[in-house]
Amino acid sequence: MKSHPKGKEITTVNCNISAGMFKSERMVSVELPDGHEVTALVDRNQVIPDREVSPSEEYKGQVKVTVVQVRNNSAIIDLPQPGLTQGPRLVVPKDIIKTTR
Repeated sequence: MKSHPKGKEITTVNCNISAGMFKSERMVSVELPDGHEVTALVDRNQVIPDREVSPSEEYKGQVKVTVVQVRNNSAIIDLPQPGLTQGPRLVVPKDIIKTTR
């Protein structure tokens, strides 16, 4: 994993990662606990780990997100890009969010 600027926190959620239409993008699918899946095309710099991927390949990783608000057991997060069928904002259980330095 690439190093991050000192003290900078990276917030992510687990996802499945596959190739996008262009070399610089990845398709991510975030599965929510209720079984709903959100798919978005994001810049490849927004996934961890980023690696070359063939068009038919899929691997598990994380996508970087922005936490907008946390309340009780849930959080509002923004994906780096809107989902294919909805906007970038999701309400998720806060326990699926990971923060690292």
